[in-house]
Amino acid sequence: MSTPPGENRPAGRRTVSPWMRQLVAEIARSRHVILHGNIHDVVRWQGGFVPLARALGAVLDTLSYDVVGRYDQIDGLVFDGEDGHRRFARLIEARPPSATGPEELPQEREEQGEQREQQGTPGAVGTSRSARAEELHRRMRSSIREGAAEAPRYRQPSEALAAVRRGLAQQSRPAAFILDFAELLLLDPDHHDRQDRDLLLLTKKMMLESGHAAGAQVHNLLVIVVPDLASVPPWLHRDEPFVRAVEVPMPSYRERLGYLGTIAGRFHGRSPEHQDDTAAAVRTLANLTDGMALAELDGLAQTSRVEKVPLSEPRELVKRALFGQQDDPWVRLVDRIPQAEQQLGERVIGQPVAVRAVSRALAAGTLNVDFVSDPHSVEARPKGVFFFAGPTGVGKTELARSLSDMIFDDETALTRFDMSTFAMEHAAERFTGAPPGYVGHERGGELTNRVMSKPFSVLLFDEIEKSHGSVFDKFLQILEDGRLTDGLGRTAYFSQSLIIFTSNIGATPLYALLQKGELPSYDEVSELFQHEVSEHFATTLKRPELLGRIGNGVLAFDILRPENIPAITAKFLRQITASAARAGIELDLEQESITAGVAQAMRDPRSLALGGREIRNILDRSVRAPLIDCVVATGRRTGRFRLELPEDRTVALVTPQP
Repeated sequence: MSTPPGENRPAGRRTVSPWMRQLVAEIARSRHVILHGNIHDVVRWQGGFVPLARALGAVLDTLSYDVVGRYDQIDGLVFDGEDGHRRFARLIEARPPSATGPEELPQEREEQGEQREQQGTPGAVGTSRSARAEELHRRMRSSIREGAAEAPRYRQPSEALAAVRRGLAQQSRPAAFILDFAELLLLDPDHHDRQDRDLLLLTKKMMLESGHAAGAQVHNLLVIVVPDLASVPPWLHRDEPFVRAVEVPMPSYRERLGYLGTIAGRFHGRSPEHQDDTAAAVRTLANLTDGMALAELDGLAQTSRVEKVPLSEPRELVKRALFGQQDDPWVRLVDRIPQAEQQLGERVIGQPVAVRAVSRALAAGTLNVDFVSDPHSVEARPKGVFFFAGPTGVGKTELARSLSDMIFDDETALTRFDMSTFAMEHAAERFTGAPPGYVGHERGGELTNRVMSKPFSVLLFDEIEKSHGSVFDKFLQILEDGRLTDGLGRTAYFSQSLIIFTSNIGATPLYALLQKGELPSYDEVSELFQHEVSEHFATTLKRPELLGRIGNGVLAFDILRPENIPAITAKFLRQITASAARAGIELDLEQESITAGVAQAMRDPRSLALGGREIRNILDRSVRAPLIDCVVATGRRTGRFRLELPEDRTVALVTPQP
């Protein structure tokens, strides 16, 4: 048999894809086949690469099938070979259709009976689908003559499957039929009408009734082709000995290597005199493209030419293909690293240990220094993983916002997930999307969608201890493999992301100490949180391996200490002054008296336990509220106002200025 035309042949001993061997083995066992998975790709065949449909036809030709038909709802029933339809017509001409033959589905016969009763002429055939089937078979038989018009296509599913049933049932010549795009044909019987269920029943009956031509090595065959096995109703194939599902997997490393070898000349800047460099680049690219279809590798070649990225830069090429052409913020960050600790410390006050650790992680992210062989790989670990543990209101979320601002020049670029909304067992599926067959499956996952659209991200998972334990299984995959696959089969890569978990685990005993008026040292605070976090992962969650993947990323945030209150107060006063200025109001703040009033209020242990948020609440009551009251009372929505907080007052005195 001649090999179908394809690309240049790569080196290697295997001439076909491994799944094809399983396909042939199942056919040899007289089983029908459901082909599912990577069905719209090119595949290896006889040393070259051809579309799967062409390879499948070649396999059936090799197995000596005399008639090979293909059906989909657009092209109808067509046949391989110039005279394929004539051979099919000869097979079925001995069995002309009748009004009660297999061409009519039960629902059709029922409709015809009702029509005859309404017309009052029992037994009359009329203009029914049976008549159309009769006409189609008449045309099919007449197409045997040389020079006859094109054979009918049987585009209606009921007519096509009835014709296929006749072809499978005959025992004259071996025949094979392929149902393409069958996921649009064989619908779930629980959610569709009687006619759809009849198509399913007809499909199963044609498999059960298929014949075996005398002297043939193979039985008559039905091949159902779908992208996802879940789209085929299980009733059709589960626990049935006459049908088997054969998966067409994503291409292996050897297949990607072989295919890239055949298309290497299509990449930008390939030089024939540097064959060794090209071979090394092809091997690297084959490694980096795990999970890609061979057809997607053609897209890499196109990307290479359009964006002038040579084959000698495979990592950059894959990054462009996966993430698009965009500025890499980690490259821009290089010049900011020397000032990172100072700038972060100005926004997050009183947390020098956490700020220093995060600054070090930023430096490592720009240097690509990590315990991996290829830090540039799309499957490398995230740029940084942190677990911020500490009491409320001490700067955990603020540090995450500051990082987003430093990396992306926009603190709103931070993506925050409120993990208290992930408390139910099924909530973990929100990250990757609903599984096939469930509502919302087509939308994908919240987390995977975000990372695929914005791979350069700071991801904040706030109050992680409030989420259900099943959520942590997703994090294990992210932290270990650097990727996560959604319900649609798409993969999100986290190699350019910074991941932050925040938690109040361990804060309760700390609050008890503050209520007693005790101020533990930072070392005591750190030891407490480190212990509580370890206990939570090991005992409560029973997932110590997740803590191991976070490693030294567990950072204990210190309590709010009295010496940091003036700096935090000044920060909030700068914010309210800037906000008022945007509204046309100029504030003259007597900062010393206001700061003293805040410090006095924060002496209450209950206020100290609430951290910086309580300082903001105090300023809201003592500064912002009286300012608004004065503006409303005077009717002056612009102008200058002076604010001071005398010792005997808890609310600032606001005075309009000329």
